[in-house]
Amino acid sequence: MAKEEERPKKGMLLVVAALLLTIGMLGSAYMLAQVDYSPKVDVTAGPTNPTVYVSSTPPEHAIYVSASASDKVAPDLLNLHLRVQTESTNAADSQGENAEVSAELRDELEALGLDEEDIQTTSYSVYPVYDSEYVCNGGAPCRWDSVLIGYRTVHSLSVEITELEMGGEVIDAASTAGVNQTFVDYVDFTLQPETRRSVEKSLLQEASIEAKSKAQEIATGLGVGLGNVLSVSESFSYPYYNSYKGGVYMAEAMDAAVPTQLSPGQVDVSVTVSTSFGIQ
Repeated sequence: MAKEEERPKKGMLLVVAALLLTIGMLGSAYMLAQVDYSPKVDVTAGPTNPTVYVSSTPPEHAIYVSASASDKVAPDLLNLHLRVQTESTNAADSQGENAEVSAELRDELEALGLDEEDIQTTSYSVYPVYDSEYVCNGGAPCRWDSVLIGYRTVHSLSVEITELEMGGEVIDAASTAGVNQTFVDYVDFTLQPETRRSVEKSLLQEASIEAKSKAQEIATGLGVGLGNVLSVSESFSYPYYNSYKGGVYMAEAMDAAVPTQLSPGQVDVSVTVSTSFGIQ
């Protein structure tokens, strides 16, 4: 009889344990459901003007707009790209001659008042030069016949100039280094970093205001309210502007013996802001 009484008690204990386990699992599931697993974005950290994505997956019911702002700015930085090119029957002689002309070029530039840190090597290469001829002999298949004739050394330099009126003087001075061995690859008028940041900030504000105005007009036309910003991104455009390309102009300047004058023009800066707003 005692054993028979113990069996119902054990069964009741098992039922109670199962109920407690079920309640615990349901409670855990509820607590997990309340946790916010969305990524946290700290827009206060990082650079002053970061590209911020408030949400990578905005809801379907949103208004998407983009707006641009542009300006023409007088450049305050000139990047002059020069190339010293020498050739010889062997690599060592080509490199040695190139080093002499490059040193002469640096002396000419520093004599104008340019600092050493304003002159930077952007590339240096030595490679073989071949004389190629397309040969067709009798019934044999035609082919290219190449003969090694020497080696070419190319030393490319970038010169930064903040006093733009010196650009022509630098080109004229560079033309005296070597004999037909110094070339102007291209001239780039652009903006100094602090000027660039100032222009970008102003245009970002202008484009952002225009984007919000567009969104508000769309919301009013649809008869809905404009909600909070869901996502935003920005992009910049600086069209490339070159004054001269190639080495032909250098030879013309030497022949004409007329001081070179550069025309800086203006730099076009464009900013685009793309954003989305919720609908209320």
